[in-house]
Amino acid sequence: MVNYAGSGKYIYLNGEFVPEAEAKVHVLSGAVKYGALVFEGLVAYLDGEGRDVNVFRLPGHVARLFHSMRLMRFQHDFTPEGLHEIVLETLRRNDVRQDVHIRLAAFVEGHGQTGEKGPVGVSCSVTSRPARSLEAKAIRCAVSSWRRIDDTTLPPRIKSAANYANGRLGVMQAREDGYDEAIFLTQAGKVAEAASSCFFAVRDGQLITSEATHGILESITRDSLIQLLARDCARPVVEREIDRSELYLCEEAFLCGSSYEVTPIVDIDGFVLGDGQAGPLTRLAWLSYEAALRGGDGAHAHWLTPVHGAGLPRRAAGSG
Repeated sequence: MVNYAGSGKYIYLNGEFVPEAEAKVHVLSGAVKYGALVFEGLVAYLDGEGRDVNVFRLPGHVARLFHSMRLMRFQHDFTPEGLHEIVLETLRRNDVRQDVHIRLAAFVEGHGQTGEKGPVGVSCSVTSRPARSLEAKAIRCAVSSWRRIDDTTLPPRIKSAANYANGRLGVMQAREDGYDEAIFLTQAGKVAEAASSCFFAVRDGQLITSEATHGILESITRDSLIQLLARDCARPVVEREIDRSELYLCEEAFLCGSSYEVTPIVDIDGFVLGDGQAGPLTRLAWLSYEAALRGGDGAHAHWLTPVHGAGLPRRAAGSG
């Protein structure tokens, strides 16, 4: 049995902030029985001056959660403003003053059968995330023999817990085979995305990524990078079909997502990409993205929502 006691963290759960060990959902709920849960993975970063922690693209993440709930037919009375405040207050209650990952989830609590639409609960939790260099994040990928789910089965644009069983199968097989991550193909054999992150590559100096209708999550990190790279590379990212064989011919490739940030891919199916290290456009993608995350990009300051407003709270006497 996993023991969460003593973590010192508080999780928001249905109107209350409870110690992590007490944040529980019934085993007969729709969330547990059928994966009737949708969620958002957000990040908050300490700004470059160490004055405040900012949540990255909070309104966009909350809007996507509402889209997921709509498509899953959840019956709820949540408002965007209410969920914004839940995220911010969860960070404040946990006295966050460093980089963190945030999980905001909505789930069916009812004990009925598969068609239950409610009642719907909500939770929010935070986890610290130590900074890692681009080089430390470099990975080797395998093209999965499992195909990506599509819009006619389990729509990948819904950020549903049930959808991640597909990614789990692929990534477990990749790791059994000595790789770090899996890259999925669509039912038509085109490149979709990785198990829980989006895919970019560089071919003949051009940044490319799979189209949003090719079995991928409508990723907010992906959208951010498309905007940032269009500006910083002075060349737009091309969204198009990508063949499997192109994976072995590209000069660079990387994954992106709230958890993955920008993660260089240095090998795919044993084909070493470039010189086996993070390439220049991958590095530019990370520098541009990190500047936006930490408030160093004034043009995208509107992407940041400050947590404390008047600066970081003072540490309590005797705290570490």
